[in-house]
Amino acid sequence: MRLRTRLLAAVVGLLLAGPVATSAQEPEAPPGGPSVRVRAQYLRYDRARSVVYARGHVVVEYEDLTLRADEALLELEPLEVAARGNVVLETLGQVVTADQLTYNLRTRFGSLETAETRWRDPLVQDPIHIRAQRMEGNPEQRVCFSQAEVTTCDLDDPGAPYKLAAREIDFIPQDRVVMRDVSLYLFGAKVLTLPFFVLFLREPRQSRILPVVGYSEEEGFFVKVTTTYVLSDEHLGFLYTDWMERIGFGGGFQHLWRYDRGQGDYFLYLLQDRRLPGHDLRVRLQHRHDFGGGLAAGVFFDQFSRYAADGTVTSSLYTSLDGVYRDPLQSANLFASYSRSDNPGGFWSSFLSGLVAYDRRLSPELGGRLQVPFTASSTVDYTDLEAVPRIDLNFVGQGYTLQLVAEQRVDLEGDAYTGDVWFGVSRLPEVLYTGFPQPLRLGDVNLSLQLLGGLGYFVESVFGATGPETVPAVRLDAQAVLSGVHALAPRLSADLRLAARASYYTTGDFRGILTSTFGLTHQWTDALSARLVHNYKDNLGRTPFQFDRDDSRLHNAQLQLTYRSGLVGAELTGGYDFLAAVPSPVTLRVSWLPLPGWELNFGTSLDLTSGQVSSVEAQARARLSEQWEVVYRGVYTPAAGSVFHDTVQVVYYQDCWAAAATYRGTGQVVWLEAWLTAFPQAVGAIGLGQTGILFPQPLLPSPSR
Repeated sequence: MRLRTRLLAAVVGLLLAGPVATSAQEPEAPPGGPSVRVRAQYLRYDRARSVVYARGHVVVEYEDLTLRADEALLELEPLEVAARGNVVLETLGQVVTADQLTYNLRTRFGSLETAETRWRDPLVQDPIHIRAQRMEGNPEQRVCFSQAEVTTCDLDDPGAPYKLAAREIDFIPQDRVVMRDVSLYLFGAKVLTLPFFVLFLREPRQSRILPVVGYSEEEGFFVKVTTTYVLSDEHLGFLYTDWMERIGFGGGFQHLWRYDRGQGDYFLYLLQDRRLPGHDLRVRLQHRHDFGGGLAAGVFFDQFSRYAADGTVTSSLYTSLDGVYRDPLQSANLFASYSRSDNPGGFWSSFLSGLVAYDRRLSPELGGRLQVPFTASSTVDYTDLEAVPRIDLNFVGQGYTLQLVAEQRVDLEGDAYTGDVWFGVSRLPEVLYTGFPQPLRLGDVNLSLQLLGGLGYFVESVFGATGPETVPAVRLDAQAVLSGVHALAPRLSADLRLAARASYYTTGDFRGILTSTFGLTHQWTDALSARLVHNYKDNLGRTPFQFDRDDSRLHNAQLQLTYRSGLVGAELTGGYDFLAAVPSPVTLRVSWLPLPGWELNFGTSLDLTSGQVSSVEAQARARLSEQWEVVYRGVYTPAAGSVFHDTVQVVYYQDCWAAAATYRGTGQVVWLEAWLTAFPQAVGAIGLGQTGILFPQPLLPSPSR
């Protein structure tokens, strides 16, 4: 009625105000804003009042928005449009139809009566079909649907496999969907009504409208029910009610809160445990707050307690605290965690760890970082306190960087605990030079040369043959890396990477490492190419330290032939290991797309040393029609003379859902599965194997949820 009154008043005013125009016009928008284009069979424009009235095949265009209707009124000053009759709104890749609409082009906030859309969300495979008496909001921020129905099937089908009908639906993009007074319909019949249902889009939280029935080795058969409650936009949660055949009953809740600068949740779960007998209790709390000005902090607390019938208690605790501060010149981080376990008999152990880090930009070229990791391990018998302070200074010059690193392990408790002798390296200090790659031309070959170096005093703590040992020494390190690609012919190119590293130690030791990779690539035709690669790595001398020891050697050649043409692809690889003096296995992989929806893959491996085929693998996927698909994967092992059928699957697709019968050779189980095509990751399944009827293992750890 309000929309009709506004349109009627506008028509009367415009009839008295100006002439009729039957062609498209581009009225003047407010200064500084983009123009609005209006086309219609009948159009009046009142410049004095900045109002446009249009009737008959109305089209309003503004930025990326297009509005179509039988009749529309546009107020240019607030950029607000009212329309009715066959309304179609297209914006942000979405299309919404309605009987009536009011919409602000500037704020993108609008309301639609008798609205319908097939909403596309990046988290859902199929369009979401929504129909509501009223739709209101901004699609980038929040949309509210009243008296709404929603499904990924077709709402026009009275026997749709499923749909949800709710008094109210709040949709917050990339966050959550909250439904109030929601009913679930299966094939046209109402099967369940709940006061609330919440679907989380940003976080991997449980969002199940039906109970979960399954089986696990630990729990036996189980039924787990999750019920949602909503107190306000800032406060909502879940109620858990579980039954597990081998454990007993469990129940609890999880309450979530969120406001402008903070969010968190509280979790409590109590479980009857027949295995003790006794009961388990888990309590978890987490919260994070943004104080503004670059300062934020978070806290986490998790405690599990097991109370046995004989009065003994076993518990474990983990808690952490973190804080961060950032501004354009500096940043600081603090993280600390504490864990403790208590067992019957008075035995306990705890572990405290922390890290304090501070970064600061001292000049445009110079930056520094100070960090102090700290640990404290305690039991009934001892306490071990350790810290490893470290300072870094980084300087960026013209074509190079310099880094100064100083790091020292500190045994804070001294000789009070003698069991803390462990491997470690102190740098007192080390200076590192890294040159930027520089162009190098050798004849007509363009290469790149990079120089690196370092000088440092190291103290390494190790376990020697006679006990703990300390190895101090100065290391002088130099490295050169030469790399590049050169075209030898129109279809032939060569690439090289050569690295030479030399290290001298004041202990008198010397160590050198040479690494190279040389490759030739030839494009025989547009479809056929070949690549030959030679890899080499060797070293000489020795190092007195453990931390920089590298005794690995490498010397091999690899050849690869690749064919790619239209629907056929093939790859043949082989090589030779010069150190072992044996050829590498020859592998062949072929893929073929004979028909649309068909894919055939074949692979085999030949051991040249024995002259035998190691294995033959085949995989096929054939879409026989829009409804039927067949999948097969098998492996033939010549040595055993047997064929292993790993997967045999028949899939049936019907509109918005699919079902499959799958044989898994690994467990010799036949699985019957069904899922909505919009949510292929949420599969309901039941299996038949050698041990009887099987259920999928739960995704979440049980019984602690």
